[in-house]
Amino acid sequence: MEIRQRITLLVAITVIAILSLGGYAIVQFRSNASEVRLVTEGVVPSALAASDLVSQLKDVQLAATSMVSASDQTIVGQANDALKEHKKQLQEGLELQARQANSETQKAVVEEAKDGLAGYFAAIDDTVKFKLAGQEQMAQANLAANVFVYERELRQILTTLRTEKNRTKDQAIETLNGNLSHTVTTVSTVTVITILALSALGMLLYRQITDPLSRMQAMMSEIASSQDFTRRVPVDRQDEIGRSVIAFNTMIAKTHENSLLLRQKTHDIQTMLQNMPQGILTITCGNVVHSEYSACLETLFETRDIAGRDMIDLVFSNTNLGVDVLAQVDAVAGACIGEDRIVYACPNGRLRSIDSNLTDIDPPDEFR
Repeated sequence: MEIRQRITLLVAITVIAILSLGGYAIVQFRSNASEVRLVTEGVVPSALAASDLVSQLKDVQLAATSMVSASDQTIVGQANDALKEHKKQLQEGLELQARQANSETQKAVVEEAKDGLAGYFAAIDDTVKFKLAGQEQMAQANLAANVFVYERELRQILTTLRTEKNRTKDQAIETLNGNLSHTVTTVSTVTVITILALSALGMLLYRQITDPLSRMQAMMSEIASSQDFTRRVPVDRQDEIGRSVIAFNTMIAKTHENSLLLRQKTHDIQTMLQNMPQGILTITCGNVVHSEYSACLETLFETRDIAGRDMIDLVFSNTNLGVDVLAQVDAVAGACIGEDRIVYACPNGRLRSIDSNLTDIDPPDEFR
């Protein structure tokens, strides 16, 4: 597989992993949001409403007691109106609990509360009739004998309903907290696993790219230091790195071929310098004689001390040329250094120079 394909695959896997993780997190958080809404808008208000039933029952009982104990007919009428309103609120509250009952236990308790509420309201209605008919003693007796008894039984039932609602609320909140904790743990675990998996894939791809390059760099350094152009980098893959290694090996093979050719040419030139009947030397910067020169120079100048000497000293040390002429020669030689000139001595003792265009230039008569 090509490296660009591996990188594309890694990017695709990363995108898919991120989208999958994000999608899972969104689904879980939406589910938890629905549960939170159910608890905050259903279970908790229902539990609070169940607690309010006991207070509403107390309001009905107080209104009934106030009406029975009232002496003025106006107050009795007002107390009766308040009693009707409180009875209506208690009835509606119990109907709401019947609609919000989410278990068989709650439904059974609500039905029992309805039966108790019916008997309680019937006892209150009898008491009201006695009071409105002017039968004060009958009203008070019925209030104490019937209404209070039904009120105590109904309060116990409503207390049981409130307890059941609170238990359901606590269970719902505990379940919700557990689901939220589970979601956070799951998302965190999946995120860590995804990061580790993507990091491992990225590290694997990184090593697949850098290891061959490091081997090739090390081999290049070794070849550069040892000048051993026979060595090759092993090719164990067919991707971009493998083709780069093949190209590098091809370059090394060509360099090796050129190196062998250069050695042969150098050997030929050295052989030629050793056997040609002319004295040839090369002048480097500072008019210094190069170490490569023809063997004939040693015969012409009758010395082996040639390489590294000053050209003026070597060539004109045994002449009677003046200082001015030698200065001119030194200046001309210095000007010719940058023009690839070669100075050679002919067997007849004459000095000649050749420029880069291989044009013979005769030196002045004083140099002959």
